[in-house]
Amino acid sequence: MARPRKPTNVLELKGAFAKNPQRRRLEEPEPEGEIGDPPEGLSEAERACWLEVVDLAHKGTLCRTDRLVVEHLARVLAQLRGGEHYIKTDLMIRFEMCLGRLGMSPADRSRVSVRKPKRDANPFEEFKRPAAGPR
Repeated sequence: MARPRKPTNVLELKGAFAKNPQRRRLEEPEPEGEIGDPPEGLSEAERACWLEVVDLAHKGTLCRTDRLVVEHLARVLAQLRGGEHYIKTDLMIRFEMCLGRLGMSPADRSRVSVRKPKRDANPFEEFKRPAAGPR
């Protein structure tokens, strides 16, 4: 399996672009929107798994575009908890893959970048004293 791409902000912090500026990606999409409520059509068990996954995810990592991955993970998790005595190997592989994509395993946690909340302008900026000039 190929190594997953590192986020641009991680490469920036490591100084990768200082040595090789051609590695900088032109544009990287910004995550937008909240993940929202569970989609219609989930069973009660799947809905409970959706809410649990969203609650366990690192704050600021899930957005609107992650809904399909979380839905898939919720369905797989509900099947795993279904009470069958034999768990299919492919379900476990898909479960671990989805956890990794969302940064919810110890090894993958370091690869996740968290959205920083946007800071509004300082409301007291107009009261700031001008810097003193040379004397």
